[in-house]
Amino acid sequence: MAQVRPLVITEVMRNSIEIHNFIYHIILKDSEEVDYLSEVTLTGNQTNFFRDMIAEASRGTKYDFIDPDRSSLSLSCQSILSDRSDENFVAESEKIALEFKKQHDKRMADGIVVITTFSMIVNTQRERFIALLKLDYQSVLRQIRDTTDPKKVSFQEISDSLVENKSAIQKRAIINVGTTFDWNVIAVERTKTTAQQDTDTAIGEHYQRFLNVKLKESNSAVTRKLISHTSNWAKKQENLIPSDIKSRVINYLEANDERNVNVDDIRDLVCETDREEESASLKESFNAYMDEVNLSGTQFTAKSNSIPKSERTFRMKTNKNVIISWEGEMKKAGIHKVINGNTVTITIVANKVDIHD
Repeated sequence: MAQVRPLVITEVMRNSIEIHNFIYHIILKDSEEVDYLSEVTLTGNQTNFFRDMIAEASRGTKYDFIDPDRSSLSLSCQSILSDRSDENFVAESEKIALEFKKQHDKRMADGIVVITTFSMIVNTQRERFIALLKLDYQSVLRQIRDTTDPKKVSFQEISDSLVENKSAIQKRAIINVGTTFDWNVIAVERTKTTAQQDTDTAIGEHYQRFLNVKLKESNSAVTRKLISHTSNWAKKQENLIPSDIKSRVINYLEANDERNVNVDDIRDLVCETDREEESASLKESFNAYMDEVNLSGTQFTAKSNSIPKSERTFRMKTNKNVIISWEGEMKKAGIHKVINGNTVTITIVANKVDIHD
């Protein structure tokens, strides 16, 4: 069963979500222009559906704006939220859709970009935010255009269709331009796995450029990055088994959950060997690598709940299409690998073997 990430917002916040403005614009890969709409009407069921989709966006990764005073998206969101009359909502939403198309042009599937303002109760106060959704442009979106004004549309049975096919939602983001939370953006992308959350690959390059964001250095993000970078470093070391090093780091972080951990602690854990000279060489290499990725000396609180279950499982595949899967360190799992020239001998020692069809 897939691991479900917790919502960043509380249940009270989720239940208090109210949508105030809602619009979408159509983006087609082979069209030079964005098909702008001026009004979209939702039924009660459709409103509830999008409320849920906004809340689900908070399962994403936290980001900060790189330059909020120059970012096109940030400035448009600030303009929308500062205007309580909502008179500039449609005009600013068009700017957002156009910027999205510019950053993704020719690389994206046809779709619609939903821009909505919503509010929710945070610490007894109702605060306003922006939500963005990118949806596939397909038959599930049964839009009805106004005969007198084709820029005005309503949806027909969109709720039922999307509930059956939520995978139509490609990208989601919640944008906070104020100081309500310690993050500016929470974003999630359909093609990314849970294992990629809280890492530099949590969203695609073009989506990240459109949002103009950088990964927020939360404790969860540092926990994930340290596992990833230690594993990458181990792959470059001739006498280390990368999967064992990764397993050792995960076990250490789980054992020290919610405690302060320093990157130097991880270095000492993974670089210790029976030979002093080799240990010193590994530590020097580790320090140099962590300098390159800006993690040297970092102190953080270990967050074991941010580590996906998939990170704990390792696999080997031979050229004979034999796949071996295990958890933890190879030796403790009863797996021994010996390389002799072009031949690799793998021995598995176990008390019981179950064969699955």
